[in-house]
Amino acid sequence: MGKISIKNNTDEIMFKLSEKFPEKDIQWRVQRLTRDGTAGMALAYVNVRQVQDRLNLVMGSNWQCKHEVFGAKTICHLGLFLDDKWVWRSDGAGDTQFEADKGAISDSLKRAAVSFGIGRHLYDLPSIWVKCQSKESGGKFYFQKFTENPWDKVRQQMSDFS
Repeated sequence: MGKISIKNNTDEIMFKLSEKFPEKDIQWRVQRLTRDGTAGMALAYVNVRQVQDRLNLVMGSNWQCKHEVFGAKTICHLGLFLDDKWVWRSDGAGDTQFEADKGAISDSLKRAAVSFGIGRHLYDLPSIWVKCQSKESGGKFYFQKFTENPWDKVRQQMSDFS
């Protein structure tokens, strides 16, 4: 029996796309802060380059994406060549606070990629509050940095011994 090519085996492709990213490749951002600015709800994410690298590694040149603006959202249509046909899945995102248009393009691609399993495991992580340092300005706190490792909080919350 010959060697099975990943390019022709959709189940294997989907498995490879959905493999967990190593902890060292996961980044964290704050969704919101406590009223006193001493802790933040941490969200795990991968950057768009990591998503593109995963697509390139698994799919080679057998993927493409198209973006369109729909109202205030940027929609990414991500196509993968599977079972001798293009399979398309789409998702959208709004402008971000930093480089608004570029952020929307990146975020919409990441969201569309989740529909093929890329980074989906990050949605299974528990919601965690992590101690942080923030700066107060005009009566509002702004996140600066975490003062504890978010992964330690994830492991603690998922432990049977917490």
